Amino acid sequence: MSIKIVVQDEIVFLEYSPENGTDWIQKIFDKNEGFRAKGTFRLSKDELHINENKKTEEEKALDSLYETTKIFKIGKLDGSFYSISKKVLDTTSDILFHTSCRLSLKYFIVNSNMSILLRFEKLANQQIIIGGDDENSIPEQVFNDIIDSFPSKTEQRHYVDSRITNVLSQYLEGVKDSGKAFEKYLENRNKIGNLSTIPSIKGYEFEKYQFIIDTLKSMLDESDSYSENDWQIQILEIILILYPKYIRCFSGVQIKDYYTNPNKSTNRFIDLMLVDSIGNVDVIEIKKPFSNCIITKGTYRDNHTPLKELSGTIMQIEKYIFHFNKWGVNGERTLTKNYKSELPNNLDIKITNPKGMIILGRTKNLTARQLFDLEIVKRKYSNVMDIITYDDLIERLENIMGKFQN
Repeated sequence: MSIKIVVQDEIVFLEYSPENGTDWIQKIFDKNEGFRAKGTFRLSKDELHINENKKTEEEKALDSLYETTKIFKIGKLDGSFYSISKKVLDTTSDILFHTSCRLSLKYFIVNSNMSILLRFEKLANQQIIIGGDDENSIPEQVFNDIIDSFPSKTEQRHYVDSRITNVLSQYLEGVKDSGKAFEKYLENRNKIGNLSTIPSIKGYEFEKYQFIIDTLKSMLDESDSYSENDWQIQILEIILILYPKYIRCFSGVQIKDYYTNPNKSTNRFIDLMLVDSIGNVDVIEIKKPFSNCIITKGTYRDNHTPLKELSGTIMQIEKYIFHFNKWGVNGERTLTKNYKSELPNNLDIKITNPKGMIILGRTKNLTARQLFDLEIVKRKYSNVMDIITYDDLIERLENIMGKFQN
């Protein structure tokens, strides 16, 4: 049996060549009845393409097919779309394909006899439009990706065998382990390559990170024109993209200090508190990129040491973390109550060994020896906080962007 889609003279044809000839189709039509081809196309004599006065060579070629093939008109050009008949597809509305789409049978049938367009319409509960710039249209590439992701007949067979084996092996000895065969099949299939959506995603991600890097470099060139607050807001936007686990950032967060004054608790205020996707909190300090603020030019006993800006910020972060941990469960309850309206539903804030992040300074003018000693400082505190210079930030973004280059 052969079945294919042909577009000609602004008409969409279905060429149907059953293995047992076409006499049975004519008998059905003589009874004014129809039939369903491949579980997808509902066909009747109304769609049958018959023209006794064929004039073009293409039409003559089609004529030679009539003995073994029935040709049906299933759609036509309507503006910039090919409109596929709802009567043929058994859908509520005609299905529209933009003229840029390369129509083929796989756009209509999945796994031999499942009507993919009918499934689309039932799930979407609206007219399906493929391709073009319509607001509600589905890009052809996305449509292709969905079709390509459908499990093949082989995968379905392996899956069914695996499920049956799982049940039978609980009651019978010597049952063939189809589960391993299924796993092996999936491994081999995945070696072929990723879903074809990845290239388009890569292009988007590359452009996104390129934009962020260009923006950050421009900000660094004009850092003096930013206030401290505006600078923090802009850099924080980049951080939330670079670290997608964080879903919220709160400023001016009040926490309790039970140790500075033994007789009563004192309120402290954290500049910026990050909250991740499961509610855990971390602390971040963002400083403007002043020159010569992270490590000394000179040495003390042959070592470059942290400057006051860096050492003071490290101490500040450590104290915040200390007070967080001492506040414990009471702090979790208080913070959850204070920020409940700004958090996703049912997400409670958790204080679970918070970590810190410091963003400050530049390294582009440091010597190799200074960079080495700075790395030692970073690693000393790596279990508590991440110390990032703006040049480190650019390097991280460029490395991420590199993953999405062709």
